[in-house]
Amino acid sequence: MIMKKTKLYQITETSKYMMSFVLITKADNAIVIDGGRPEDMPLLKKYIDGRHISAWILTHPHEDHIGGFVDEMQKNAGADFDIERVYYNFPPYEIINNHNVPDYDYYKTELNEILPEFLAIEPKLKDKAHITYQGESVCIDECKIDFIYSYHEGLTSNPMNDSSLVFKITTPNKSVLFLGDLGPDGGDLLFRESRHLLKSDIVQMAHHGHMNVGLEVYAEIAPEACLWCCPDWLYNEPEEPKYLANRKKLFEAGRIRMYGTALTRKWMDMLGVRQHYVTKDGTNCIEL
Repeated sequence: MIMKKTKLYQITETSKYMMSFVLITKADNAIVIDGGRPEDMPLLKKYIDGRHISAWILTHPHEDHIGGFVDEMQKNAGADFDIERVYYNFPPYEIINNHNVPDYDYYKTELNEILPEFLAIEPKLKDKAHITYQGESVCIDECKIDFIYSYHEGLTSNPMNDSSLVFKITTPNKSVLFLGDLGPDGGDLLFRESRHLLKSDIVQMAHHGHMNVGLEVYAEIAPEACLWCCPDWLYNEPEEPKYLANRKKLFEAGRIRMYGTALTRKWMDMLGVRQHYVTKDGTNCIEL
């Protein structure tokens, strides 16, 4: 008798720098994380392959993470998928009225990127919707999912990324920590509140590996392998790309601790990480 194994598919991008994962349990159920944009849905459906989706976890409302999910719900209320539960915790749209932020134009753009479209389809989720809070856990077959961080009020310089759900999936053999697009400020709160929960075998690199959480977070995780959702240009991005060169502008916007992927890769070298799974190289299958 051949024992089935837990498998995590890190799906390569068919749209730029998107994030999409499908975990297949030993019982042949699926756990989906984000999924990417509408153009990424055909490849996602290939790996789901008609399976029951026990959990679809949406990390935060950005187009490259949940655009495809929203499009499917707009199109036919998700009829192409057998979804049991959708886990998420997004900022309330009403915070757009807060003008006391470092850069209101950016703040408004972030809140309007896809959150209104999600709120329009949210009623279609009906009893599938589960607003998820820090400290919750759920067991799906051999997998335990611990939600370690959820939306915090008051993080206004990088509002959508810092609202990312952070969660750990633990199987009998491995643990994988998903950081979503968490930035420096969200990373600070994660470290202060939950550093004792971070240790994991594998980590999904926050915000595609750039403009992300600090070294202290990764040091607490102490991973043996990293998951990078990066095309080639992003994986090989310099420490200070052109769009981050104006430090005065970043300071005024309250976004001063942001650097390119090169710095994060240096951190991983310092931590002794030897295994890197990068979507630029295609879809990766990792046995858990």
